[in-house]
Amino acid sequence: MKVFEVRDVPAGVDAALAVVENPKHRHVLKNYRRHALLEVSGLWEDILVPSMTVENPLYRLTERGRTQVCDGMAEVRALYDDLTSRGANVFGALEEEVAVSDYGIFIESVFAQVVRGADPMLADEGVDPEGIYQVSHRFAAAWPYRDGRLVGEFVYDDTGSWQVDEVDASALLTPAQARDALAPFLAQSPLSEIEEGLRLF
Repeated sequence: MKVFEVRDVPAGVDAALAVVENPKHRHVLKNYRRHALLEVSGLWEDILVPSMTVENPLYRLTERGRTQVCDGMAEVRALYDDLTSRGANVFGALEEEVAVSDYGIFIESVFAQVVRGADPMLADEGVDPEGIYQVSHRFAAAWPYRDGRLVGEFVYDDTGSWQVDEVDASALLTPAQARDALAPFLAQSPLSEIEEGLRLF
């Protein structure tokens, strides 16, 4: 069984960047790369700057049959603030295919998060509250872009694919540990590169 490794967060988009040549599409991939690294690092405010995201983003996030809609910057900011304040921002793909077009980003992924047994997401799983578990599931997502900036995230969960596996305690990272591990990768995706890429649009 593969266990989530935070340093693999950019692996899927890096694979796409290795083959995509269209300059506008490469810019969108670079935006996505920076976005993902910032999110898992807990630096979400840097995602929502004008050079990265439109002024009124729309997120539709479906998970286990429930859809959360965040319409506008205030609601998107509240979503990120809640995730980070709970320390729930350390997650990512075990497997990820990333495609890009004039529309934006398309993703098919096996997504994972390592949590303590007492985490609310495991409330109905009958696990040991003292144990450490990896929760994984499949999802597909579309991220539309306009003029090189993120318009929103539309995430569709494969409810039947949810899986819970006990893992070694070493797999559980704090947000601070994740931020430190991702710092070298984030340094490869500076905001200046995103700002420069906007000149293509």
